Amino acid sequence: MCCHRLVIYTTCGHSFFSPRPLVECRDASMPPDGHQSSTCELVAHPYRSLRLERLCPDCQHQRDRLLANIERNQEVRFDEWRWKVSYGLPPHGKDYWTKKMEDKEAEASVVRKMEHKRPSMKRFSWRKSKNKSVVAIK
Repeated sequence: MCCHRLVIYTTCGHSFFSPRPLVECRDASMPPDGHQSSTCELVAHPYRSLRLERLCPDCQHQRDRLLANIERNQEVRFDEWRWKVSYGLPPHGKDYWTKKMEDKEAEASVVRKMEHKRPSMKRFSWRKSKNKSVVAIK
């Protein structure tokens, strides 16, 4: 197992191993036209790995291409007649929400009036009252 440096792009999640190993194992056999051993597996060294907070070059190129395409073709189309709105009262009188608000205010005023007419609750006690009025029967 040859130890390689691992580069991780955290934005897109792609990663790759360095072309040359940091440490070659005994079984490594490097082909003349390649950079990695064909006989052993690649292992990342935990202290030599890099974490980059950006996109990998392929994703960055694709993002730039898509953004350039959007900027070239940026045009907003809409039917103007659909967006014309009148904020005044409707010609036939009050609208639905105005009626609802007036009904709610009327209910609230009735409740307020009922609260003022309620008799006050006197305190109830099982104890005998000291101030008893005695009625004499003749």
